[in-house]
Formats: sequence, structure tokens, C-alpha cells
Amino acid sequence: MTLSRLAAAFDHLYAEPRRAFLERLVVWVSIAGFIVHLGLVFLASNLSAPPPLIAAVGTNYLAAIYTPFSYILFYEVLMLIVALPQSTTRSIAKQYEIVSLIFVRNFFHAIAELRGIGKITNLSPDVVPVFLNLSAGLVMFLLVTIFLHAAKSGETAAPQAESAEVAALVTRKKIIALGLTILLAALAVRSVIEYLVDIFNVIYRNATPGADSSASFYTQVFMVMIFTDVVIVILSLVVSDRYELVFRNAAFVISTILIRFSLTAGWPYGALLALMGMTFGILTLLIYNYHRRINSH
Repeated sequence: MTLSRLAAAFDHLYAEPRRAFLERLVVWVSIAGFIVHLGLVFLASNLSAPPPLIAAVGTNYLAAIYTPFSYILFYEVLMLIVALPQSTTRSIAKQYEIVSLIFVRNFFHAIAELRGIGKITNLSPDVVPVFLNLSAGLVMFLLVTIFLHAAKSGETAAPQAESAEVAALVTRKKIIALGLTILLAALAVRSVIEYLVDIFNVIYRNATPGADSSASFYTQVFMVMIFTDVVIVILSLVVSDRYELVFRNAAFVISTILIRFSLTAGWPYGALLALMGMTFGILTLLIYNYHRRINSH
């Protein structure tokens, strides 16, 4: 009964009306953040002696694009939690989508740090990694599309004999997703506190802005997802212990680990690890679909 109540709490929390409200909220917050960031850059560019906090924003208007993408990316992480009880492939696909968006967001952060548009037009050495990472993000977009196509082509109805076990697994996934929501909220609060402390140090101690706290946040999210995927692999054995299914799910964990390392590895290893992780997941899914096809005859 307790498990059913927890699963019902997840359904209540992520009911369609609340998800629609959250989506609208993220849109408006993103727009507001974008406008505020543009205003701060305008002040930093035009004030003769801007306060330390405004001066820390910088004078590059392109940096403002980074702000709305941060809110959108956080929303995508929430949607990852929503997708967790649906299917393993959908959850993995959502992780791939988040990584590709991180690389795109990093592009806006990187060009904001370039001093002068001339470095972009002249393709200076500082610009090459920026555009290569952007190209990697575009390739990731293609790989996500291929993965989703392979997942859709391999979908089949669950056998009736397994319906009760599948329902129990979905209930357990919802409970895990509910716990992830609480953990995500805690990580987000911690990230905000670190950001506010950084602002305090800039204003009152004349310190230089610290590293982007959101980068640590997404690294921690993917670390949590690694252990979550392992737990789901173990729980899925109750539904089926078929070799090909166990191998597929274990391979997805490996893919998630490679993606996790890609977020902290320097250039060019980060992009290579992310592409390798996605490619590994796609090949695993294609082989899994082929294995099931030949065994069904």
C-alpha cells in the first residue's frame, strides 16, 4: 500500500496540468532572465565605474544567451525524471538530449569569454575548440535521432504473462523518480547557494567570479543517474532475465558512465567521450533489436 501511495504521489506531482504549468513557467523565467542579463551587460558597457557585481557580468551581449538555456536545461532534467518510469530507452534518450544541450549551451558560454568578435571571424586558435564542440553537439543531435528511431523500431507489446511484473517495475521506477525529484531539488538549492555565495564574495570581498556552479550540478546529476540505471537493471531482472535484455541495460549503464566523464574531461576528450557513449548506446540497441528479431523466428 505504501508503494502504491508513493507511486500515486509521483503521478500527482507530474500530472499533465502541472507539467504544462511548469513548461510555461520555464518559458517566462527564461525570457525574464534573458532580459535581465541583457540589461546588466548594457549597464556594464555604459557605466563609467560599474559596481563589481555588474562589472563581473561582462560587456559581451552574447553571454546573455547562456542564461535562458540554463533554465531550459534544468527543465529537461526534470523531464528526464518524468521519462524514467516510461521505458529504459526513453530515459537513456533523454540523457543523450541533455548532454547535447549542454554542449550547445557551452558554446554560448565560450563565445562570451572570447574578447572581441575578431577572434571568431579570424578563426583564431581560441575559437577552434569552441566550434568543434558545437559540431560535436550537432552530431549528438543526429545520434539522438538515430537512437530514438532504433528504439521505436524495436518496440513490441509486452507479453501478457509479464504484465503484472511490468506494472510492479513501473511502480518501483516511479518511487525512484520521486526520490530523484527530492535529490534534484536539493542539488539545485545547493547550486543556488554556491552562486549566491559567489555573488557575495564579488560584492563585498572584490573576489573574481568563481567557476560555473551549474557545471558541477549537471555532473552530479549524471553521477546519480549512473547508480539509478544500475538499480533499474537489477529491478528489471524480476520482469525478465533474458541475456539480451540484461546485456542491453548493462551496456546503457556503460554509455551513461562515458557521458558522465565527458562533462568533466577537457577538450577534445569531453566531446569524444560523449560521442563514444552515444554511439555505444546506439550500436547496443541495434544489436539488441537484431537479436530479438532473429530469435522471434
